[in-house]
Amino acid sequence: MTRSGDTPLAVVALGGNAILRRGDDGTIRTQFMRSNAALRHVVPMLAGGHRLVLTHGNGPVVGNILIRSEAARDQVAPMPLYIADADSEGGIGLMLQMSLYNQLTLAGISRRVSTVITQCIVDPDDPAFTTPTKPIGPYYTETQAAALEKAEGWSFVSVNGAGMRRVVASPRPIRIVEADTIASLARDGEVVIAAGGGGVPVVERADGTIEGIDAVIDKDWASAVLACAIDADTLVILMEADRVYADFGTPEQRAIDSLTVREAEKLLGTLERGSIAPKVAASAFFARTTGRDAIICGTECLQDALAGRAGTRVTAR
Repeated sequence: MTRSGDTPLAVVALGGNAILRRGDDGTIRTQFMRSNAALRHVVPMLAGGHRLVLTHGNGPVVGNILIRSEAARDQVAPMPLYIADADSEGGIGLMLQMSLYNQLTLAGISRRVSTVITQCIVDPDDPAFTTPTKPIGPYYTETQAAALEKAEGWSFVSVNGAGMRRVVASPRPIRIVEADTIASLARDGEVVIAAGGGGVPVVERADGTIEGIDAVIDKDWASAVLACAIDADTLVILMEADRVYADFGTPEQRAIDSLTVREAEKLLGTLERGSIAPKVAASAFFARTTGRDAIICGTECLQDALAGRAGTRVTAR
């Protein structure tokens, strides 16, 4: 794939909390407020000439979609999870697309912005499908969960005494179906919003056709796979904390400014599995695969992190 020449190409991954946070009222107005605030830190990259692919999480938006679907199941047929993934990818993509377009316009920057509904191929034999662990959707009573398990084949876990919650597979992404389209748009200067919520999980049949499968893909891993596929110069994973910390939340907590791939992989066993660990693992994958740096930092630290003054940089060696 053609390199981006003198104009750097970055994949920047926004967290789901860039759109909606636990405790928010869930209105579209609040979601636009969140997206506007997050994207204000991205605009300087575009003003400086970067080519950009923007990815994002979809929690808890996709969970809310499932709650609506379940609440109306007597009137409207419930949608499969992979369709809910696509639904969230389109809706969040529109908000980010509109928000970024408006901010660029007000800044006097002429850049096109588009959203690509992105399909991500996973392995149907991935162990994640036999041991689903990702909680999603509403809470149920034990009786309701038992009925749904029998009728739908869903798996459930008890969550902190709050009730039973569906758990789904979170398989490792293998390939981004639309990678060439995304790369072409980005090379032409378009700002592309893609792989939202990790993309829509699909499996590939023997004849080369694809079909959706119910799962949720980690957006940091999908972002890393996409960044490798489009030959990005940098992968940036944004989060609330300003950088990665060892022994986080303990008296021994210490900030980590840089990690080699080997150091990152050694650190993984000590990190929170559902939070910071995927960010470090995905960054190490990108650095090892491409030989280029990945950055993990707070959204507000983005410009300083790109300049090497903040965040955690993961390097090949």
